[in-house]
Amino acid sequence: MLVVKYNRSLLRKRRSHKEIKESYIGYVRQAELEFKELTPFEQKKIRDKIMKQAKADRLHDITMSLVALLILGAILFGIYMLFK
Repeated sequence: MLVVKYNRSLLRKRRSHKEIKESYIGYVRQAELEFKELTPFEQKKIRDKIMKQAKADRLHDITMSLVALLILGAILFGIYMLFK
């Protein structure tokens, strides 16, 4: 019974979500992000670099999937031939 009373007292001491949110507002709004201004040419250069990397990643993923599929097929074929 003492545990229930203790837990109830802890619940009364707990801060509400709104109070916690209000305590953080000052900290969040002080952080201003500054980004470097880019020319359209620099933006295009960065965009092209990102697209090239995405294409390479996609090709790598497809290649690895095909290799895994071939290995799985070889294993299944080997098991089939073993028990035939």
